[in-house]
Amino acid sequence: MRNNEKTALITGATSGIGKEFARRFAALSYNLIITGRRENKINMVAEEIRKEFNVSVEVIIVELSDANELEKLIKTVENKDIDVLVNNAGFGLNAFYDEEDIDGLLKMEAVHVKAPMKITHTVLKGMIRRNNGTIINVSSDGAFLLAPKNTIYSATKAFLKTFTECLNLEMKTKGKNVKLQALCPGLTRTDFHGKMGMDKSRQVDKGMIKWNTPKFIVDCSLDALSKDNVVCIPGEKTKVLIGFLNLLPRKSYYKFMINFFKKNFNKKESKSA
Repeated sequence: MRNNEKTALITGATSGIGKEFARRFAALSYNLIITGRRENKINMVAEEIRKEFNVSVEVIIVELSDANELEKLIKTVENKDIDVLVNNAGFGLNAFYDEEDIDGLLKMEAVHVKAPMKITHTVLKGMIRRNNGTIINVSSDGAFLLAPKNTIYSATKAFLKTFTECLNLEMKTKGKNVKLQALCPGLTRTDFHGKMGMDKSRQVDKGMIKWNTPKFIVDCSLDALSKDNVVCIPGEKTKVLIGFLNLLPRKSYYKFMINFFKKNFNKKESKSA
């Protein structure tokens, strides 16, 4: 018999959306298992959460693109009861496909696709056995809004969205009380864009472009989860933009996006989170 304590496993919890999810579930009295690569920073996050919320926080330093390190993570969590899984770890690249190093692209595929698949497959078995659990896969508006320099990013995020929706159908077919959500944030003020060279001074609202905070994104996610909404697109402007552009015939969409990119973006500018 397990006690009444609950545990949330959150990947990429060093900063941004992942850190906000960690804080939010800690506030709900969940013990945490958080992963990241920046050891000093994530340990500071863990200590901050322990002191503020009086919960247990286990830190696992892991490079999810490394098959051996991913396997060590799997071995660490496979016998634990995970009530909530947030597959948040991810990163962006800022080059055309043919100009990007193939190893970097394969690392992205490993982090965005293979790691969530393996982690989900591991913890889902316990959720099914207990007939209770929640899995949030952090996708992106890039799953809908295809753009230059986003080829593998959008492709992997589209996989996460489709994977989540299909898995939700399977759980409903089996009659299991496991909630699934594909969270598709738009532009969010995190470390994500800074790592690709976008200065914070340029992260400003303009027209249909709206920058959100991690708190807003997590608020929207948890609200959508309470309503059993499987795909969550935070922000009305993002929803309207996605809806409008996806109503266009594909040739018109391609023309619009090519012209928009040429007009508004250069090599130092970034993609959606």
